[in-house]
Amino acid sequence: MRTLLIDGDILVVSTGAALEVETDWGDDEWTLTCDVNEVKATVLSTIRRLERDLDADASVITLSKGTTFRHDLYAGYKKGRSRKPVGTNEVKRWLIEEHGAKYKPGIEADDVMGILATNPRLIKGEKVIVSQDKDMLTIPGLIYRNGNIIEVSPREALHNFLKQTLTGDITDGYPGCPGMGPVKAEKLLAAIQPGDLYWPHIVAAYEKAGLTADDALLQARLARILHNDDYDHAKKEPILWTPR
Repeated sequence: MRTLLIDGDILVVSTGAALEVETDWGDDEWTLTCDVNEVKATVLSTIRRLERDLDADASVITLSKGTTFRHDLYAGYKKGRSRKPVGTNEVKRWLIEEHGAKYKPGIEADDVMGILATNPRLIKGEKVIVSQDKDMLTIPGLIYRNGNIIEVSPREALHNFLKQTLTGDITDGYPGCPGMGPVKAEKLLAAIQPGDLYWPHIVAAYEKAGLTADDALLQARLARILHNDDYDHAKKEPILWTPR
């Protein structure tokens, strides 16, 4: 049994953007329109194609709606994002109400995928995350990206999470550690010996940049895509990450 965990945010936005139509009415008047039924049909066709190409028995679409706990933690979170295509909210509503897409208030589609991928009971059998978002490389398991299914080990997932904590994410609007680019972050992480506690090294990098352990923790919480252990299923709320 193989189930695809599909990033519905990327699917809906990329499909909607591709199908928007610009109309020039003259006198510098332009409008954007979109045939939402065409978007819906294309989304369903893409899901069926993915299931066929990846030999999957089922799929789960995950979506984000509204603000999340990250917006509460950091006012600048995703502030620089561009507008969504015409009809995005309607397509998301339709996926949730008519096609069983999964959405949890206060967390993102990425988090829902992370929880489902790391929970041993909610979905039986093999699970494959379908997303081009590099954030999903912080989740251990199978992920389909760039035309291939790859396996991310727990060690690799931790490495990718710590790297994101150090470098931040311009797209999501959080800065990480000042002066810490991907090359410098990789060098720092490579110097951590097996068996060492990793968090003191992260804090030391932030302190060297004139910041604090609290600053490092905030960036880690913004970077952390929720695993099953990061979510309180009874209270239906995230458990903020703390160094382990």
